[in-house]
Amino acid sequence: MAVDDASRTGSVKEQFSKRAYRLMLQKNYNQSDLARAADMDRNRISSYMRGQSLPTGLFLKKLADALGVKPTDLIPDERLEKSAAPYSAVVSPDGKTMQIIANVFVPTQVGAQIIQLLADNATADRD
Repeated sequence: MAVDDASRTGSVKEQFSKRAYRLMLQKNYNQSDLARAADMDRNRISSYMRGQSLPTGLFLKKLADALGVKPTDLIPDERLEKSAAPYSAVVSPDGKTMQIIANVFVPTQVGAQIIQLLADNATADRD
């Protein structure tokens, strides 16, 4: 999808809202239609369209899917380049545990394996 020159000016939120609004109209959607298509709350869609907030993670993916584009078509390239790493890990001071924070898409089977590992660990901690 080619990005028009008008969307290259303004804040990231403004650029996003212009892109999302243009795509919404191209699909002949109003905000309620888009909210239903993306399985999201209409107030959240309204916030995005007014440039008040940016979707991240799952919300960005759901919105992009509903509009028939890739998430990278909605968020300006500068935003992606400056965004934080999709995951991080912090080891406890004693080195025995680690906090893992992840906001990434993985294949379903991999996600299921991660969830199972976490569940197994939680069960082991209770025993």
